[in-house]
Amino acid sequence: NDLYFNDQQWYHYNDGGFLPNSIYDADMDTDDAWDITQGDAELIVAILDSGAKLDHPEFAERIWVNSDEFINSIDSDWNGYVDDNYGGWDFVNNDNEPIDDHGHGTHVTGIALATGNNNMGYAGVNWNSNIMICKVLDMNNEGWYSDWGEAIYYAVNNGADVINMSLIGYDSSFYLEEAIMYANSLNVPVVVAAGNDGAMTLMYPAQYSDFSVGSTDSDDSRSNYSNAGPTLDFVAPGNIIYGLSHVSN
Repeated sequence: NDLYFNDQQWYHYNDGGFLPNSIYDADMDTDDAWDITQGDAELIVAILDSGAKLDHPEFAERIWVNSDEFINSIDSDWNGYVDDNYGGWDFVNNDNEPIDDHGHGTHVTGIALATGNNNMGYAGVNWNSNIMICKVLDMNNEGWYSDWGEAIYYAVNNGADVINMSLIGYDSSFYLEEAIMYANSLNVPVVVAAGNDGAMTLMYPAQYSDFSVGSTDSDDSRSNYSNAGPTLDFVAPGNIIYGLSHVSN
């Protein structure tokens, strides 16, 4: 019963009417998956992006809480981050408020994790799991590999069960590769965007991930901007995706 589910969220259920060239069932069959599960409330999903609007009603009561940390200007849990009690960490500004000042992060977080069937907005894929936010992109949607790698270590060491990185870089990085290998060694999948250059090779850090993802359209074809190639692991609907705003509810 989400407000925009039927006319905008074709990627969950595509009836062929979204665009003139849409193809029936060119979607993720998420509606069928929801008959089995709407997300495990015990899981923690870490989103490494430009932050998120932590008080958005679509994320209500699901933002990750670090129960071992207290707001007292002391690193109570000895994890190296002071007062990281709620939400996660801002690696751009080095503080405990991973707030979105660009918009991309809130959009991505909503696609994955907006609460579904709540009579508002959009339905995310996962309605119940905890949301850990690691801000690694600034207000210009740019960032440093050093922050990205550090955020992977942070997410894994603080209980994340899966990590999403809808971001790309053009150069290799041994530190970033090591961070993803560390996550893999502890069975934490790192899901990474393939890139948006339309090339037949993956961007970084997708080249290091076993869960690189390219984009498809509502006609079940590859999005013309999506990177691909023989090392691509998955594709999923990724074009004309509506989502949540970081400046309004």
